[in-house]
Amino acid sequence: MRILSISSFYPPFVIGGAEMCAQNLTDWFVANGHTAAVLTAAPTPADEAWGVEKDGYTVYRVGTPHLYPVAAANRQPGWKKPLWHFQDLFDPRNEAAFDRAIADFKPDFIHIHWIQGLGYNGLKVIAKHDIPTAITLHDLALACVRTTMFRGTDECVGQCGTCRFSAKAKLGFLRQVPRLGFISPSQANMDRVMDLLPLDSYPHFTILNPNRYPKPATTHVSDAVTRLVFTGRLEETKGINFLLEILEPLAAEHRFTLTVMGKGPEEEGLRARYGHHDWLTLAGHVSQQQVSDTMAAADLLIVPSLWAENSPGVVIQALANGLPVMGSNKGGLPELIEPGVNGMLVEPGDADRWRAAIVDVLRHPERMAALRDSTIRSADRFDYDRLALKIMDAFDVIARQPARA
Repeated sequence: MRILSISSFYPPFVIGGAEMCAQNLTDWFVANGHTAAVLTAAPTPADEAWGVEKDGYTVYRVGTPHLYPVAAANRQPGWKKPLWHFQDLFDPRNEAAFDRAIADFKPDFIHIHWIQGLGYNGLKVIAKHDIPTAITLHDLALACVRTTMFRGTDECVGQCGTCRFSAKAKLGFLRQVPRLGFISPSQANMDRVMDLLPLDSYPHFTILNPNRYPKPATTHVSDAVTRLVFTGRLEETKGINFLLEILEPLAAEHRFTLTVMGKGPEEEGLRARYGHHDWLTLAGHVSQQQVSDTMAAADLLIVPSLWAENSPGVVIQALANGLPVMGSNKGGLPELIEPGVNGMLVEPGDADRWRAAIVDVLRHPERMAALRDSTIRSADRFDYDRLALKIMDAFDVIARQPARA
């Protein structure tokens, strides 16, 4: 099969898990006899490259007509953003890149990871060519321009006017695609999307992202100091500020370290406020190998997200490496974390409960050893090949469905 993957971000330009999933799946396609290509956005004109061969597949890294490239979104003034999103929906120049890539590669199937930043009206081109298409729902972008249904420190109760307008336009494009289906790595995210948009008549599947992570080059050794890890984008919704506010006063009474791996808009402020503490390491962006090595040596991954996470790759990477996880009891996290088996769940944003749960771990570190053993035994559910085959089965169902009028 000739499979074209679409992801506005794609390694080496990474901000989250969607682009890592896109790369992992593309590698799997090639390794299993499929012909693959990727359509992605170029962060700068110097990064543009057309039809470049990479690791056995073709990459189309294109410039877009947007006011600014999608990679620069966090650095833009607010007045530009509505214009950018309008372009992302309706600028006819977006369609040219889709037309050109489809004409050059001639795909049998299209898999969309992240289309925002390349242009939602590219769906019109896919519809014109009647190419069966799967969209993996890595977030809530079809319903929310921020992709999260979260503003500041508060979850959105419903769609605002901007999101309703945007979602209506996106829905119009989706309905033009004759053979379309949806995949979500968590049931919680699938349910939320279906609550916000009338898409439940389309084939839809809940399948964990088939990701492969580097095997750790280190092993776990018991230590008197409890080693905590946070891995993810440094922004308010991920709960990193919330976590550090809880941990700071605990350091006077308990022996622990926290390694924070990731970058984001909160990084500078966090370094200024907390960077002097000897129990804290703000490692910044690190390689996947370093993430695996740090997880292997650690005692607990902490995921204190305030918003409804979908199915974070860092949680899967931790559990696959035998590292227990303490996470927010929200979104897709309860589908991954089984209390008493591979971790614990705590109510999101509840400082008292989080403080109590962390103190319990610090006072009873031996409990982490038992959780580590059971976490290792349950890691088979994240098998890369088995999940990728489930994705291919979903593709087959989508491709075989009768075309919609």
